Amino acid sequence: MECVFVRGLEFEGNHGYTAAERRGTRRFRVNLALELPLAAAVASDRIADTVDYWKVSEIVVALGTKSTFKLLEALAGAIGAKIQELYPRAKVIIELEKLAPPCPGVPASCGVRVVLPVAP
Repeated sequence: MECVFVRGLEFEGNHGYTAAERRGTRRFRVNLALELPLAAAVASDRIADTVDYWKVSEIVVALGTKSTFKLLEALAGAIGAKIQELYPRAKVIIELEKLAPPCPGVPASCGVRVVLPVAP
């Protein structure tokens, strides 16, 4: 399937399971793929026939910085749902990483991969 993607989008947010994590900001990284037919955009050269990745990036950063979630799964789901409001024909794949999470072993990141099928 064809797709439009955004990779390496970063923001700082107050997300985490504990109250202590939510009090301070942490860095997060998002990779997105929106799978949908792109033949119309290939032929027309019009942004109206594809995904505007500027708008998609704006959604991610707004939700990531202006809201608070305990779970990465919930944040990823909210991002996907908001994107599908704009692009209901798209299957949305979101990889969301918390950079330098407070875990034993000092991992570089921990995260989730959430797939939202095409909206019914």
